[in-house]
Amino acid sequence: MVVVIPIESNDFGIHMLQRISDLETISNIKLSLFEKILLAETGTLEQVLTILTNSEVAVKILKQKEYHKSIKRVARIINKKTGENLVYATSNIVHSNLPEEITIQIKQKHLGIGSIIKNSQLETFRKIVKIGYNSRTREVFRIYHIIYKGEVIFKIREVFLLNAQIKHNS
Repeated sequence: MVVVIPIESNDFGIHMLQRISDLETISNIKLSLFEKILLAETGTLEQVLTILTNSEVAVKILKQKEYHKSIKRVARIINKKTGENLVYATSNIVHSNLPEEITIQIKQKHLGIGSIIKNSQLETFRKIVKIGYNSRTREVFRIYHIIYKGEVIFKIREVFLLNAQIKHNS
């Protein structure tokens, strides 16, 4: 069973905590503090994972395909020390709404989206639209959009491959 909780525009702070609590109740699970942070954070995931794992992380692009107005990307974030998978992400990138230099960097497949945005100092807004739990795979996920100049430029689904390593580093 997959449980999906929609996130409204005003779901911030205590409201986001309530949505996470709803996910726990409906799914009959108890999320760790780290899982809650990962579901709710709106900054650069690579930085948060570096702190939570106490290790440098790397983004590995597994697949990327270009279309007329978009790029589909599949990537994973790994712990550089252990090689352990931390996050599996699928992205739909609307490159027609992006500055050309950002699109060029994405096509090069060297960096994760968060690093590209940070390095380019692109002013964006992240909006979490759904959080969820898949009981079959026992995975927590979130879906969010990254908005630039009022347009959605990235639609991202991240699956957190939560493992003992993050929990041991707490």
